[in-house]
Amino acid sequence: MIRRLLKVFFALAPRIIAYREFRQRILKEKPINEQEMAEEAKKLVDTLIDLGPTFIKFGQILSVRPDLMPEIYIKELARLQDEVPPAPYDQVKDVIREDLGDDVKIIKEISSASLGQVYLGEYNGKLVAIKVNRPRIRDIVSEDLQVMKKLLPLLRFVFDESFLEIIKIFIDEFSKRIFEEMDYTKEAFYLNKIKEELADYPSLKIPSVIKATKRVLVMEYIKGYKVTSDEAKKVVDEKILAYRVFRLFMYMLLSKDYFHADPHPGNIAVDDEGNLVLYDFGMSGKIDEKTRSLLIRAYVAMVRMDADLLVRVLDELGAIQPFADRRVLAKGLKLFMQSMQGIEVSELELQDFMKLADQVFFKFPLRMPQKLVLPFRMINVLDGTCREIDNNFDFVKSSIAFLEEEGYTTKVAMEQAREIIDGIWNRFRSFLLSYSQPQEIIAISNNTRRSASIIDYLPQIILVATIALYIITKDVVVTLLLILLALSLMFTSNNRR
Repeated sequence: MIRRLLKVFFALAPRIIAYREFRQRILKEKPINEQEMAEEAKKLVDTLIDLGPTFIKFGQILSVRPDLMPEIYIKELARLQDEVPPAPYDQVKDVIREDLGDDVKIIKEISSASLGQVYLGEYNGKLVAIKVNRPRIRDIVSEDLQVMKKLLPLLRFVFDESFLEIIKIFIDEFSKRIFEEMDYTKEAFYLNKIKEELADYPSLKIPSVIKATKRVLVMEYIKGYKVTSDEAKKVVDEKILAYRVFRLFMYMLLSKDYFHADPHPGNIAVDDEGNLVLYDFGMSGKIDEKTRSLLIRAYVAMVRMDADLLVRVLDELGAIQPFADRRVLAKGLKLFMQSMQGIEVSELELQDFMKLADQVFFKFPLRMPQKLVLPFRMINVLDGTCREIDNNFDFVKSSIAFLEEEGYTTKVAMEQAREIIDGIWNRFRSFLLSYSQPQEIIAISNNTRRSASIIDYLPQIILVATIALYIITKDVVVTLLLILLALSLMFTSNNRR
């Protein structure tokens, strides 16, 4: 333990101090040498790979936390999705045989990841994909987590208290999730749930679970070409393919309870008939209806570049620090968005769009609630995958098309209208309740004041009646006349006060 602790300390200390300097310069809006930052980010990633599986997984999660890492670091950390060396088969064959028995034959390795690796094999006479934990992975992760927690207090000498608190929460959440990801019975559960929910989704294949233990997962083998490969693009045109992948994952996130949160190219394939094939459900999540509704509204707000609506939704999602001034935050978001004024939304480059979001999270008093970590990770990885498939993939244009196809834009507009009507109705109801209070002891002189109060609420009463009238008659002319009357009364009331 002491030897491991010292190795981690001396490996990460220079990288943490360098990161601290870059962070401070960003927060103080001082100029930064981006080449130096990119070189330092590369050193950090190389260090994480050298420290092994736990730190590789840690870096993968950091790669989708723009509230913790600046954009240049995030781009470099994305390398950890693919650059994971496999463990020799001799070190995992005993685990496979202990959990599956002797009726198993390994043909070849298919892929490797930070916590496990996948083999093509035969089991009970069937061609299958076998996913197995890396050798001693639980012991390695347990020891490394203890090292992290022992070194965590030292960060108070490097970072401010608020940032330290965010890191502490991040490590606590990471400690829980990493063990869940190593339990393949949980992955089997998510796979079955997503397969069930997407049973009617067109041109999609998801493998069936044959057997699952905590250490080994046996699945139906479905042959396919990696979604970014030339073979896949020969089967399906790259532009169509990129949008199909984008649509599938956004549909899962915004329409279903369970979603696949790791859409990197190694987890998506195309078969000979042009069907999409999904693999590896180790990083999946469940989203409740309220959060899903708020995500849809945030998504629409970002596409429309509506900073005020975005701040309101982020606040409801718990993504804004309690001490933050919401008006200042909205102004800050607008300043970022103004840099894109004069450009049609459909022509925006995804890179600029994501850079905007990354900068906002890193620089303003926002936080990443646990329930948003996986959705944000999924969107971030999905962006990169779709661009690998089609270099000209436009995230914003695709988002607009998807929102319109699914009717989300109309749904959000109706919800906003309903909120306005509810607000007017609640104020009107409050007026009626206050007006109906016993008036016996009120002096005659107060009648004048009460009459004025009625006049104050009259414009709102007329607006409520106007909305009801329009729903019934659809008469635009009468509706506009009544709105003008309400505005006139409101103006008169304001002048009187």
